[in-house]
Amino acid sequence: MDTLSRLLSLYTIRTSLDIRCELAAPWVLDEPAATPGVAPFHVIVDGGARVDAPGHDALYLAAGDVVVFPGGSAHRLHAGPAADALPIRALAGDGPLQRKANDGTGPGTAILCGSFVFEGAARRALVRALPAVMVVRASRAGDFPGLHSLVRLLQHETAQVRPGGDVVVAQLSGALFALLLRAWLAGTQHDAPGLFAVLADRRLGNALARMLEAPERAWKVEDLADACHMSRATFARLFARLCGMPPADMLTQLRMARAARALLQGEGAVGDVALAVGYQSEAAFNRVFKRHYGIGPGGYRRTAHQAGLPD
Repeated sequence: MDTLSRLLSLYTIRTSLDIRCELAAPWVLDEPAATPGVAPFHVIVDGGARVDAPGHDALYLAAGDVVVFPGGSAHRLHAGPAADALPIRALAGDGPLQRKANDGTGPGTAILCGSFVFEGAARRALVRALPAVMVVRASRAGDFPGLHSLVRLLQHETAQVRPGGDVVVAQLSGALFALLLRAWLAGTQHDAPGLFAVLADRRLGNALARMLEAPERAWKVEDLADACHMSRATFARLFARLCGMPPADMLTQLRMARAARALLQGEGAVGDVALAVGYQSEAAFNRVFKRHYGIGPGGYRRTAHQAGLPD
């Protein structure tokens, strides 16, 4: 399993694709701030749109482009003079998504709107490692063919009612975050410190890969530096700058994410999970887990199952 796959397998991210907007200029789509852990996204499947978000330069998105707001910030999508924008209304009808439209007469834009929901550990680790506004330009089909193909499939499946459409759209949406992340990692400078900055850096990628492959191992800085063909001092300095924490803290974060997943999936007793992530002492594991999640591993497992959280 590759490093990105290992990383994403530790965390629960749900995708909710809800609305297809078919709008003709002039129009304005205002989105309020989302609740913590919810990241709204918009996929331009036809036409184009401008995007405004507080504190960021205006963006223009073409067909195939995707914008995500990992921190859930308020934002606006629009085309044409805002003062002349016509009301957007819901349309009646069946289909996998709610449909909305307006009565504009200008150039048309079709947008798929949804959200990524980051559960538990994903909210702590992944959202913090993503920018406030994440843009992937899949309109450049040659750069990201997989994502471009997925966007075209979503366009096709949501344009009208088709047999099995609800299931097809749900399955396609489930792959969207991984493909977006793959494209974003390949095509962006990653200034925000965190997991993804380390993953995207060719000098440090091997260190993260080693920790993900064997979180139970008592990794020393020297071992990880050797894997990256760097001196201990250079490795430690670069890792802390890009990750925002020393390697030992990142290892603990990955261990706790792996432990949380194992507890939810019923992978043995708490003591077995402790051993699987490198703790010989169950008491020591309990202390670290509680410090990380605010609740002990046994209570975490019970609370998650009572809440019906997905494994």
